[in-house]
Amino acid sequence: MRIKVILAILLFSFAATGQNKTFDWSTEACEYRGVYDSSKYSAEQLRNTQRLLRPGEFRIETSATVWNYSEIEKIDVKVLEADYERVRGELAGLKLVQSGFWENVRNAKLKEIDQVYQLSRVTMLAYKNPEALKSYGGASDCKETYIPALVAGGEALLRVWADVNMASRKVNSDPARLKRIFDDQAGSADRFKFALVETMSFGWWNCANRSIEYDGSDGPENDLREKEFRKLFKQVKTLICEEP
Repeated sequence: MRIKVILAILLFSFAATGQNKTFDWSTEACEYRGVYDSSKYSAEQLRNTQRLLRPGEFRIETSATVWNYSEIEKIDVKVLEADYERVRGELAGLKLVQSGFWENVRNAKLKEIDQVYQLSRVTMLAYKNPEALKSYGGASDCKETYIPALVAGGEALLRVWADVNMASRKVNSDPARLKRIFDDQAGSADRFKFALVETMSFGWWNCANRSIEYDGSDGPENDLREKEFRKLFKQVKTLICEEP
């Protein structure tokens, strides 16, 4: 009887050891190796879940704003739509470690992607048709500030442009340089073109972008996610960390 008990313990220990596997991952500063129970989740699930912690993952890459008036003709909403569908589809179909916490993180990122897409789309359309901004569902204060001037154009647009440029100077390390550029552009025959480009990018976009509910992967909230990720392992070993 005693021999049977010992054999059972040994078999259980062997089975438990067989379920233990290692998984390596890295952050911006360190590399780690964790031991996890493969009966609970796979390496693929861990790898996909760890992607949720990486700043810059699952982001729409298509720029909605331009730096020069000549670039307006190159704006292509179809490129944005394809980018959006690719990024959102990849994230929505990702096989994650099954838990309410990680599903909430996924949903927060999906919400961010949706909002960035909606803002990007109306902004791209508005370069040729400022009325398009009226269809945007958020940023009511930004709409009130910029839509009338962008739609009216002319002197109304120039006045708002001056306000936008002045606000930029207040946070720039070389405000005198910005003023020189503004004065040159304001006195040129293309002043309305310069006004449109700067007001759309540094006025409307910067303002409306602040209303987007970014998921927090670039901020302190990511520290909590990193702690939750480490809890998925029986033990974690730091392999290497770069000196700060």
